[in-house]
Amino acid sequence: MQFILGPRIPAGFSDWQQLGVGETFHLIAHSDLNVEQVERDPVSITVIGYLLDPRHPHASNADILDKLITSIEQGGDLFEIVAPLGGRWVLLVNDRQSTRLLGDATGLRQVFYADKRQTGELWCASQPGHIAKALNLEMDPDALDFIEWFQSQSPESWWPGDSSPYREVRRLLPNRYLELQTGEVHRFWPRESFPGRSLDDAVGGIAETLTGMMQSAANRFDLAVAMSAGWDSRLMLAACQPIARELSYYTARRPDMAWTHMDVRIPERLLVKLELPHDIIEHGTEVTPEFAGVFNSNMPFAHPTRLAPLQSELNYYGRKKVGVTGNVSEVVRCYYRRPEPTQTITAEYLMTATGMEHPFARKYFAAWLDDAGDPHGYNMLDLFYWEQRTGSWFAHNCLEFDAAWQEIFIPFNNRQLLVDMLAVDEDLRKAPDFELYRQLMLALWPEVLCEPINPTAKRKGIRRYLRAIARRVRRLVRR
Repeated sequence: MQFILGPRIPAGFSDWQQLGVGETFHLIAHSDLNVEQVERDPVSITVIGYLLDPRHPHASNADILDKLITSIEQGGDLFEIVAPLGGRWVLLVNDRQSTRLLGDATGLRQVFYADKRQTGELWCASQPGHIAKALNLEMDPDALDFIEWFQSQSPESWWPGDSSPYREVRRLLPNRYLELQTGEVHRFWPRESFPGRSLDDAVGGIAETLTGMMQSAANRFDLAVAMSAGWDSRLMLAACQPIARELSYYTARRPDMAWTHMDVRIPERLLVKLELPHDIIEHGTEVTPEFAGVFNSNMPFAHPTRLAPLQSELNYYGRKKVGVTGNVSEVVRCYYRRPEPTQTITAEYLMTATGMEHPFARKYFAAWLDDAGDPHGYNMLDLFYWEQRTGSWFAHNCLEFDAAWQEIFIPFNNRQLLVDMLAVDEDLRKAPDFELYRQLMLALWPEVLCEPINPTAKRKGIRRYLRAIARRVRRLVRR
């Protein structure tokens, strides 16, 4: 599921797919990764991954690419044209004058690129190790110091800003595109004022998009929908209503989870009531050397805690299904605590919010704040979660998931959908009531509310708060 784009084809990849992009670049991709190109002189568009159009659930990648070219020929704005599209993809748009690279809404098909000012050549890849090998780069000691420190603090480490293990390699963050000829990165969103909308006005369109996303994916793939007791998976299930009996549903049970755990017990009861199948995947501890090798080579500094669980999921479905999760929805759920009215969001504030109290993180968070500029009315912390937590931590996770699943599908990974959800007043999209989510379920499939949602979330929140305090105390003691 990996790809490399560069001025030449690197050695050792003769069995990968090969494709020219414009007159300068060569794209190679692993045989499991879908790559398609549509040309209509003078425009060509190449997709890496898969595109979904919730307005046209039966459209193929080629259908969508053809419509994109038509819209561009008619003078349409590329970034407005792709806003309603979901999936997990990278687009290369070439019109002979320039070649632009942009990714899906939250950057889940990751792109790393070489800083042309430092390397003299532009390379892009799905993980930074490929670029480092092509250009003979050494890891950055500051980056290594940071990631080793962060791994000692949290099992869910991630890279701040557009950083990577290599000083010369950057991650292309969501809401930006890369100009391949110059190596320059440009932000293209947000560029219009925040579109506030009432709950009643927003629900219909959001529900329609979510249903369209599920139907589009089901027309392409054999889906296995992850279920827990939480809000995201419940809303995702509600969006499945028209095709519910065509899908599989699963819950992953960790070794430390009793059968009475709410994330096991509630999905089981709910799916029985809805007369839907339910697979429970028991996460084991055994890992084969072959799988460990694939997992660890797919991404530098992979999360070791995810290795055995993914082995169990691979064993259960045999990589014959596409995994569906409710991630990305957190972008609209006010994940990070809002500052006091007199506080400003600084690099130090972001360091505290993420637990990354390290000079390396400060450098990249400060650069991100400078680049963010005017958020056009969007809450800066929502934008931060979108571009950093989702665009780094979860995008990294998706590359790990690729080792066990045929593909990953995230219904909420759609720019127009996220904009429509963020347009609702934040009091209606955050804890404890999540009223936007409840109203969407009522509109989509009211029966999914027959079981409680996160009934022990309050206790979990208190434990999470106490653990955060304990971590801060430990850091102070070490200092």
